[in-house]
Amino acid sequence: MHDFCELKFEIRMTMKLRHIIFTLILSLPINTTFLYSINTQYYIGNPDTLEVIDSLSIDIEADSLQESFPAHEIYNYIWTSVRMNPYKVSIDSMPDSVLIDCREFHYPTMSNRVTSPFGMRGWRYHYGIDLGIQYRDTIYAAFSGKIRIVDYESRGYGHYVVIRHDNYLETVYAHMTRVFVKTNDIVKAGDPIGLGGSTGRSTGPHLHFETRFLGNAFNPTKLINFETKTINSNDSCYLLTKAGTYTHVKELNSLSQAAYHKVKQGDTLSHIAKKYHTTVKQLCRLNKIKETSILRIGQRIRYR
Repeated sequence: MHDFCELKFEIRMTMKLRHIIFTLILSLPINTTFLYSINTQYYIGNPDTLEVIDSLSIDIEADSLQESFPAHEIYNYIWTSVRMNPYKVSIDSMPDSVLIDCREFHYPTMSNRVTSPFGMRGWRYHYGIDLGIQYRDTIYAAFSGKIRIVDYESRGYGHYVVIRHDNYLETVYAHMTRVFVKTNDIVKAGDPIGLGGSTGRSTGPHLHFETRFLGNAFNPTKLINFETKTINSNDSCYLLTKAGTYTHVKELNSLSQAAYHKVKQGDTLSHIAKKYHTTVKQLCRLNKIKETSILRIGQRIRYR
């Protein structure tokens, strides 16, 4: 009996120690911590050099993991503030369908004026939708969740925030002039997260808003009616599917194979077409220009 009691005590202490270690790991600065699980083994380190720290029971830690990592069962315990898309899940590898609970949806701005849609914009792909706003308009969290990234890109998003939501989505809010939240903050749908602006790569005040699932952006208009500021569903649930939600995948595949010519002095469309064994008509179609368009030195012309 004495040995059995000692064994029970050792098991309890081991479990406590594991829980303490796990809690300490979760409290580390997120920008230096990269934690995830494969077959119940937990790894820590940076995304390139990971090492096993323990084989903890998912059942024992499920509640604390759910609190620390929203939608952890979908995102495989990956939580980092370093990269927008650390998941490396291709669209083809995603689940065929996922039901997204949108009952707590809150429209992210006061404005419903779309100034730039999702899709190709020049030779770049625009992975969100731009909403025209007034400078310093309040920006709101679209759903409840946890702040995964608060960062600044001088030539990109400017001041931006990424939120992981309990309903499996992630949303991105960019070009803000001021941010109210910090990494790991818990927010509710409709909570103010910052003030709109024109920071980063921007030509005027607007909110660049993205909706993502497993790191892959999709057209927010699939989910949201921007005219009525409501969800595109009567029951406030959205069925996300590879076939219906990611209809732009062919366009992305085409873009990945695209090639460009940088215009030099003396270049003409006919000269470029001849060089790359194509036609002027095809160049105009790919670049959405006319045969009479004037080329600028340094301009990028897509030929494939």
